[in-house]
Amino acid sequence: MKSISRILWLPVKWLLLLVVGLEVFCFLVITATNFLIYGHPWEGSRVDYDAYAIFLNVEGVQPTTGNPSGAALAAAGGRVRRLWLLGGSTMRGGWVKPEETIPSYLAAELNRPRAKPPVIVTNYGENSFNSLLETKYLQKLLLESPEPPDLVIFYDGANDCSYFNQYRTSQAHHGYHSLRGLVESHRRSYLSLLKPLNAALYASFSRELIYKLRQTVMPLDPTDPALMEMVRATARRYEHVEKLTSAYGAAFLLVWQPFLWVETGEVDPGVKAREQQLAVMGSRFLKVRHNFAVTYDALAAQLKNRPFFVDFRNALCPRRTPVYEADGVHLKPTGNRMVAQALARLLTARGW
Repeated sequence: MKSISRILWLPVKWLLLLVVGLEVFCFLVITATNFLIYGHPWEGSRVDYDAYAIFLNVEGVQPTTGNPSGAALAAAGGRVRRLWLLGGSTMRGGWVKPEETIPSYLAAELNRPRAKPPVIVTNYGENSFNSLLETKYLQKLLLESPEPPDLVIFYDGANDCSYFNQYRTSQAHHGYHSLRGLVESHRRSYLSLLKPLNAALYASFSRELIYKLRQTVMPLDPTDPALMEMVRATARRYEHVEKLTSAYGAAFLLVWQPFLWVETGEVDPGVKAREQQLAVMGSRFLKVRHNFAVTYDALAAQLKNRPFFVDFRNALCPRRTPVYEADGVHLKPTGNRMVAQALARLLTARGW
């Protein structure tokens, strides 16, 4: 009997070792990738749970400099314009000084001495947010803020593309697979009786690496039905935001953000040569650039005729020095200033 038990145990033991070894390997790959792209072992920032927005940065709203002083507000007799900026980490700008973020540069541009009435700019950018999370966050802000905005701007593109390329669904966002695991670990299947195990399977590094590989090595077909459905669903989401802001007496703009992989304009040859050295541009990333471009172009094509849509794809092409960080998406202070100046010109042309 002992020999039979030993024979039966051997394949189980090796299977367990294989599962543990695979999970450790996937953990090491994902951690190393995060170091390469983000400079630290985590993807995303420390967050707190929020019933409306799912999660929000533990450090709260990012400060905005360049807003009018108390004296300027008093001199305006209470007449002010309020501008809310929502987006992901590129809008939040947590890696630069508060005065070097897009909202701070924009506030300084809009509040030059002759600005009447003054403009209060608020940076509601949140790391890892896409259009889905921003819509939920905006609903929370409109419900809780005593003073509604006059204008709401979503600065989007990169995160919506990234999450679709990983999960191939319009409902995805950062933390999607982990949260789904916690919810679906209850009464989803017979395995749900083992709730901790089921949740761990959903949140495993092996599963996460499969999603990452889908984004990295599986080319996206521009005619993929899932892509078409995501594009339509995202457009409906933005149309809802326009109606929502209008109900509060505010205007809405969607600014389609620039990033290195999707630019089509002319860039200074010397700058372009230096940017080709960024790690994220290397061939080892295989289909990342292709997948981002396919998703970005499909969304832009669907949204281009909407009155609230503004395409900033090539807003940074006039640069005379590299403005992108190593990931090709986040911006150095010079890039943030250029985006803010482009936004200021846009708003001035629209009566601001």
